[in-house]
Amino acid sequence: MPDSIEHRHALVNSGCAVLLVILTWIDYVTGYEFGFFIFYFIPVSIAAWYGGRRSGLAFALASGVAWFVSDRLSLHPYSKAFFIYWETFIRLVSFLTTALTLNKIRELATAHARLRDSLREAQAENADLRRKLEQAMPGRETAGDRPPDT
Repeated sequence: MPDSIEHRHALVNSGCAVLLVILTWIDYVTGYEFGFFIFYFIPVSIAAWYGGRRSGLAFALASGVAWFVSDRLSLHPYSKAFFIYWETFIRLVSFLTTALTLNKIRELATAHARLRDSLREAQAENADLRRKLEQAMPGRETAGDRPPDT
């Protein structure tokens, strides 16, 4: 099983890397006037959901760097040099927040599914024990069958 998880992570990371390269190239080709920022969330989200926290954070950082490189290569003019770094920082924070949030949602959803499965198993065991008790003591009422005390 660990091999399949490692294989899945390798596929996710490879796919996200290819996607990020393609998105960065499209961003560069379309120029700085076309706001392409939102599309960088795609590899970050896929990596965080299917690859885990480490992959999500790595692609958040990679997306921030890719956006910066694309913006610099497109010769986007800024009135002050500070603004390119500010925009990069804000985008990086957005990517990191998305990666962490999606990873947490995935972890909580997985934990919820496990708890639901455990509850179903416990309910099945409880029903089985109740049947055995009723078979062992025919004619006797069980706690769930008794009328409430008045």
